[in-house]
Amino acid sequence: MGSQQRRRQFIAGHWLARETAAAFTDTRPEDWLLEQTSHGAPELLQRGARMQQPIHVSLSHSGEAVAVAVAAFPVGIDLESAGRDRDWLALADHVFAPPECERLRQLPAADLAELFYRYWTLKEARGKRDGDGLRIAEARRQCARACDEPEAIAITWQFDRQCLALVGERGMRTSARGIPAAARQCFWQIDG
Repeated sequence: MGSQQRRRQFIAGHWLARETAAAFTDTRPEDWLLEQTSHGAPELLQRGARMQQPIHVSLSHSGEAVAVAVAAFPVGIDLESAGRDRDWLALADHVFAPPECERLRQLPAADLAELFYRYWTLKEARGKRDGDGLRIAEARRQCARACDEPEAIAITWQFDRQCLALVGERGMRTSARGIPAAARQCFWQIDG
């Protein structure tokens, strides 16, 4: 790792994953190892455990922030920090499903970035959950739509020029730490 910031994020992410796994399973952080699968995805392993229930983990970082999700089912998390303004509609046309692009086109210019980042983080988090990353052709077929909490398989939070997305399964219960109380939360279904 060439940059000092990237090295700090790597260490913080590994520490946070072990802390979160320990809290989730009522164990100690030192009981957990964070390894990589043959596909490069993170995997939590409990030291000395012969048979264990799978603990799924996902990590993300952006800017100075690091996010981790741990669950008993496959889960994906993505965090994006808003940077410079971009041609949101051109990017959307390249990656998003046509109904998502249409929703973006209906918004005032001042609101484009927020919805763009919600869609983007949802696609990234779903790719992490499914283990195949962000694939453009598949991302264009997947269409996110806001829904009520009981139907949701995903949640986004928008705060402090950041967007965080968590993709899991319908009916998942979450316990989130470090998200500002003023964060704008939205529940999502993803079709396709």
